[in-house]
Amino acid sequence: MFILLTGKGGAGKTTACWKALPGLRAGGTRMAGFISPPLLDAAGKKTGIEMLNLATGEHHTFARVVSRDENPDVGVYRLEADAIDWARGVLAAALFSDIDLLVIDEIGPLELHRGGGFAFALEPLSDPERIPNAIAIVRLELVDELAERLGRPDMVRVEVTPDRRGDAHAQIVKLVKAARDRAGGQA
Repeated sequence: MFILLTGKGGAGKTTACWKALPGLRAGGTRMAGFISPPLLDAAGKKTGIEMLNLATGEHHTFARVVSRDENPDVGVYRLEADAIDWARGVLAAALFSDIDLLVIDEIGPLELHRGGGFAFALEPLSDPERIPNAIAIVRLELVDELAERLGRPDMVRVEVTPDRRGDAHAQIVKLVKAARDRAGGQA
């Protein structure tokens, strides 16, 4: 099963995935890939994005919000070059790991429109035999484009909205558990 975890910017996609991780691990799901929680200042304002390797727990700053006199790489962010290479390595290793679930936070315009970032993973992700179970976080405005590009028949969309923000993580755990049960315990 390939879960497209989607929603508008700031809807809580990463938070929903983050909250699902303990339930997935408790069910015995072996995961690899990464999740990208926000970096916040003391006032709770987003200052950047961190990346956490789900297989090892290692983390790096991925991007920082640019100042007014800087040019962003993507959106409002300046990407950290060493962390980009690190995250690509995490994803490349995950693509060849013996795992139950691959998590990618996120596939965005850099991958879909510019061929950068994690675009190298799009072809393997399109093959259910190679990557049977995955969660990809993708913005609502790009979800149809990613779904069409991957062309997988097993895609399920989970949309995080303000009124469903609190239960999205439980829906993810339920979907992964159902896929695991259908596969005889290997999902």
